[in-house]
Amino acid sequence: MDRASARHRDGSSHVGLLLDLDTRRGRQRRSLRESLRAAIQDGRIVPGSRLPSSRALADSLGLSRGVVTDTYDQLALEGYLEIAPRAAPVIAQVRPRDACPPDPPARTWRFDFTATAPDIGLFPRSAWRRALEVALHDAPDDAFDYGDHRGRIELREALAAYLGRVRGVRVQPERIVVTQGFSQGLDLICRALAARGATTVAVENPSLEHLWATVEAAGLRLVGVPMDEHGPRLDVLDRLGPDALVVSPAHQYPSGQVLSPDRRTSLVAWARDRGALLIEDDYDAEFRYDRMPIGALQGLDPERVIHAGTASKTLAPGLRLGWLSVPADLMQAIVAVKHLADSGSPAIDQLALAHLLERGEYERHVARARAAYRVRRDRLVAALAAHLPGAPPRGIAAGVHVLLPLPAHVDDRRVSTAAEEAGIRVFPLSPTYLPDAARGTTPDRGLLLGYSRLTPTRIDEAVAALAGVIRATA
Repeated sequence: MDRASARHRDGSSHVGLLLDLDTRRGRQRRSLRESLRAAIQDGRIVPGSRLPSSRALADSLGLSRGVVTDTYDQLALEGYLEIAPRAAPVIAQVRPRDACPPDPPARTWRFDFTATAPDIGLFPRSAWRRALEVALHDAPDDAFDYGDHRGRIELREALAAYLGRVRGVRVQPERIVVTQGFSQGLDLICRALAARGATTVAVENPSLEHLWATVEAAGLRLVGVPMDEHGPRLDVLDRLGPDALVVSPAHQYPSGQVLSPDRRTSLVAWARDRGALLIEDDYDAEFRYDRMPIGALQGLDPERVIHAGTASKTLAPGLRLGWLSVPADLMQAIVAVKHLADSGSPAIDQLALAHLLERGEYERHVARARAAYRVRRDRLVAALAAHLPGAPPRGIAAGVHVLLPLPAHVDDRRVSTAAEEAGIRVFPLSPTYLPDAARGTTPDRGLLLGYSRLTPTRIDEAVAALAGVIRATA
């Protein structure tokens, strides 16, 4: 049995076709049919692929054209090929043998209150396309090679200038590491801390659930610090004694709470006294509506606070672009872990973001998005007052979500499930509490209402539908 490789020379395809053929006389026809059928059944040639013309395949394999034509006709009769006049055959939508179950279709929602994502329809496609064109045109050759694991210097310089001016972050370009979003940034920090002997990382309780898995995947013990009206409770933090605390000072998730000035100062003092770190999740600080900007916690002590930012909320999560402002004594360890993780983030996307920052287009987009979100926030607050007047929302001054408290006797998980059955996507508050930290207490009940994925004209209708679900479930 020979292994024949066909290189298609016709205009329909230029992709090689590797087949196991018995080229002995009298066996070619059957061998070609079985080999091509097996390649389709095994999924080596995927549905929708265009095969070479019968003449091109015959020439490349050293077979007669009649052998190939007969093979194509037979496989078409069996349903493996689709053949149209004067066109090359196309692989039919045949499910390969032993294939994994197909991915379920994406769920469509009547109303989507997702609280952790932006409106991706606001993504500045034209500006991003122009930035990519500039990046590709102006990029030096070394941008296409393995590079500095911290990221492109052009982006790190642009970020240092932007973060210092807009967020009060005190950092030099040499101390910035570009990441693939906040999740990777937290993972790098946790693995670097574990490598130098850290054992425990604390998170705010409640907090975003995926943070917990990231901490534990690095081999660290996870503990939760309950919140009071000012922020994480210092008495509990002292008792737990973690090596680091993940905190979101500008707009806590899920409560929407803003860290008080006194608690900001106290947390930094705690970190200094303990030799610990504060990991600042600055995920949506650009979206503020009813208050003056609050500077990053990192500005109080760059050696005790790691500032973690991301373009996931301001631009789109699919870009996978984030950054860390790293203390000097942790820089080498984080760069080493970044090298092991992926050898660096995509260079051209970094250059495109640097272009947006340098030209001011990033800030103009953020301003437009902020204005759009404010309209939706205002309509959501008004709709909640009209349809659920007994439950004023919390955390409305910033971000892209609010917290709707529910009475203690209402099971927010049941409400979420019932809403899903009605085509409404909404997430409950109670699962954001760490189970061990909640022992002996009852987690607050509530719903997290994001407004980024609701058009302004449908917000009132969405809240009215959700209110009906809450009343029917309570």
